[in-house]
Amino acid sequence: MADEKTSTIRGCIKSSRGPWIVHRTTKDGIVTKYRFPSDRERQNNKQRERRRRAVARKIFAGLRQQGNYKLPKHADTNDLLKALCEEAGWHVEEDGTIYRNKELKSSLIKASSYDAQKA
Repeated sequence: MADEKTSTIRGCIKSSRGPWIVHRTTKDGIVTKYRFPSDRERQNNKQRERRRRAVARKIFAGLRQQGNYKLPKHADTNDLLKALCEEAGWHVEEDGTIYRNKELKSSLIKASSYDAQKA
């Protein structure tokens, strides 16, 4: 038993060889079918997913370095959107609710009242 190798699953790239479950919507409702992809199709999907993740990793690393974004180590698009919203003056709650920062509103009111006084 000690000689057995254990494989760990990393991410969402499947290591199983089973069929893919496909849900399709038809006029009769949702239909579930099984697809049996070839080994070549599975390899292509793995490579495509690895390339997609590598591109995302480079984008997030660049934003951390040059863009001064405070992103977590394993950032995803939600973290990026949250950082962009914060930069634009919106506050994002944990559940996804967004609203304007109060500081920005008060500075805009002061600026608009200043412009009105000049005229």
